[in-house]
Amino acid sequence: MKTTLEEALELLDRGWAVIPILPETKRPAVKWGHYCDTLTLPTEDEVIEWFERWPEASIAVITGPLSGLVIVDCDNEDALAEATRLGMTKTPIKVRTKKGWHFYFKFPPKSDWIKNRVGADGNDVDWPRCDGLDLRGSKGYAVAPPSKNYQWVVSEGSDHDDLPMYAPPLLAPVTIAANVVDFNQWKFEGMSLHDVKLTKPIWDRTQELVDRIGKLPEGGGNGRDDRLYKYISSLAGQGRGLEGLLDGASEFMEAFFQSNLADDKVLQMCERALENELRKGNLPMDLEPAEEEEKPRKYKPITTADLDDLREYVAGMEFYIDPIVPTKGTILQVFGYSGHGKSMFVRHLLYAAAAGQHRFGPFDLGQKSRVLYFDFENSRANVANFLDRSKRSFGDAGDNFMIWAPFNDEHSMNLMTEEGVRNFQAWIKAVRPTHVVIDTIRSAFPGLQENSAEQWSHINQLCLKMRNAGLAVWLLHHSNKPSEGTASGREAGSSNQLTVLETQIKITQVFWDKETAEVKAGLFEGDIPNSPFHSLSSKPALDDNERLDVMMQVRFGKVREWSDAHEPFYNMAFASNMDDDTVRIVSGKTSKQRAITFARQWTDAHGVTRPALSDIEISQRVGRPVSTVAEWTHKYREEMPSYIANAQ
Repeated sequence: MKTTLEEALELLDRGWAVIPILPETKRPAVKWGHYCDTLTLPTEDEVIEWFERWPEASIAVITGPLSGLVIVDCDNEDALAEATRLGMTKTPIKVRTKKGWHFYFKFPPKSDWIKNRVGADGNDVDWPRCDGLDLRGSKGYAVAPPSKNYQWVVSEGSDHDDLPMYAPPLLAPVTIAANVVDFNQWKFEGMSLHDVKLTKPIWDRTQELVDRIGKLPEGGGNGRDDRLYKYISSLAGQGRGLEGLLDGASEFMEAFFQSNLADDKVLQMCERALENELRKGNLPMDLEPAEEEEKPRKYKPITTADLDDLREYVAGMEFYIDPIVPTKGTILQVFGYSGHGKSMFVRHLLYAAAAGQHRFGPFDLGQKSRVLYFDFENSRANVANFLDRSKRSFGDAGDNFMIWAPFNDEHSMNLMTEEGVRNFQAWIKAVRPTHVVIDTIRSAFPGLQENSAEQWSHINQLCLKMRNAGLAVWLLHHSNKPSEGTASGREAGSSNQLTVLETQIKITQVFWDKETAEVKAGLFEGDIPNSPFHSLSSKPALDDNERLDVMMQVRFGKVREWSDAHEPFYNMAFASNMDDDTVRIVSGKTSKQRAITFARQWTDAHGVTRPALSDIEISQRVGRPVSTVAEWTHKYREEMPSYIANAQ
């Protein structure tokens, strides 16, 4: 059983503010209101000091926007029955208390304040008058396990991240007071607003104060720092990133302060505001497959007896893009230094797949793809040029290749905000793609703190929900800036971004001369064995009217399910036809592609037609096991029985 301190630290790590409760009471042992006012979690050191100082203390979680929690408290059977009737018990996270139950919900991201409620208080017309039915909202707290007589009750398969959003109870109609508008009537003619009190923006309220007393000095009870934090929080709620918050803070201080706060303090405020917005929004997404009726559970572990079935499944696995995109959903990251061609690579590859092509350099294209490409960076001219050239090069993909761009949507697509995620979700549901591309992470999630594991966790959750709905998710990302004289580095940001990836691909451009390679953090072809330029820039790879535009190395960083169909890296290039301005992909053949070639009649280096080879001969040529070669070639031999393999 966990100690109170261990549980407190675990809850704190989850983003929930915790405080000690004096033994045999429900009174906090510490002053805690300032944590709510500043939206700052207690530090780990503070929590350790508290529970070492009061080892017998109980533990409580602070509710409201600080922890992102709302708790419905039922202290008796009548309260439980009423809460159940009103739909206020539908959560997988509950606590059994001495008197009844606590039901945990997520604090709504658009709410500034949720009032703490007492069921027997007759002044609350929008809360059920039921003794023992209470609510813990903004600036509230509730005792939590492992305090005496408190126990977690978590539904099977759920955890504390699965909280549903809190929604106020739908009560029966009540008598409308004289100055209260009944919005259920949806009639606004003659509506009087003279009694309605509006909260002015913090900028306007501060302006009025400064107009009366002058610019704000430090101290003096004017709430100078608090006003700045509220303004920064309002900008974060509008979707501003870190740079935007810093700029806004500077404008606010120049307008209203006698002297500015220290830069490090302003930065802390901005980071705290961003973290709070993420915690409140939690990137909601509703892309899970439809729930099925519950079936009797079966407890059947996988053993060697299942090996044949597993092999059959793997052998029959279908791909949109072999070997990196199966048809059942996956998550890929393509990263590289700016300008090296990661967008070029992904856009052309997926367009070719959407147009029904069968091969894209080292990749074999299977089932026709349906792509929704979220292009956050390119202009109308760039999009038009790409579509025009791709159509002439690969054929008309029609509505199998769809581009979202900021210039064709009036709604926000800032994926750091709830509004942006809702719009993102709506697009996916409307067009029903098989592939979703986010180009790039930095542009889609403005203000993302790339070194924050917590913020990457939110992106991971978003991607997992799409993958679990059967989508192939492509994330385009930047490399860290390279050190002088070195090639582009690893992906930028926290390693937490790698936890959900099935496949990671690094794109690095290859250059003719060493100086250019060093300046642009690319690869020098002279340093690469068997120079790709030598093999791909000459006949028979290129025709007389073609030239190489971009040479790149495609290298795997992470592959969760590596197979013999994967190669450590591929060299490929974009070749332009100077007569008709079309583009073609040239590359060497992969081991699998060579094996399939040898399984048919093939032409040797002297132009002589040769019969199909046996799997043993092919294995010797491509350096792959005979069993693997047989999996690659069998269907091609079945399709063309006239091809006779050598007897050896």
